[in-house]
Amino acid sequence: MSNTDLYKAELLKHFKAPQNKHQGKFPDDMQTARGSNPQCGDDVEVGVKFSKGSDYTHISAIGFRGRGCSVCLAAASMMTVAVDGKDIAGATEISNRIKLWIDNALENEQCIPEVLLPLSAVKNHPARKKCVMLSFNALQTLLDAERE
Repeated sequence: MSNTDLYKAELLKHFKAPQNKHQGKFPDDMQTARGSNPQCGDDVEVGVKFSKGSDYTHISAIGFRGRGCSVCLAAASMMTVAVDGKDIAGATEISNRIKLWIDNALENEQCIPEVLLPLSAVKNHPARKKCVMLSFNALQTLLDAERE
């Protein structure tokens, strides 16, 4: 089985059994941001609870909800796993690296969290890049707002 086949299987696994997927409204202590692509119907909302430590603020809870294609929902699931518990700087770094990597502007996969590597199966499909980035863009909105 090739890496591409393994990665496609992992995407399907996250689609069928997503991690951190919420049903219904997010709790009041979570900040939310939405990403949508009206062209294909993908619509994802990301919810984050930030906790302030003595030296930094970190993500103490994260989830997503919405509807979309298998790539969109799998990417949202993987994103929540990759950034859960990270501080703002760490989560921002992951988000920025994924954007560069998905756009083929960053070739080094070693700097991508392992849970996100299956997204390489769609890197060469321009229409799918938007599906991957919806949840990351919503996350970045929340990170930027928390940093201000």
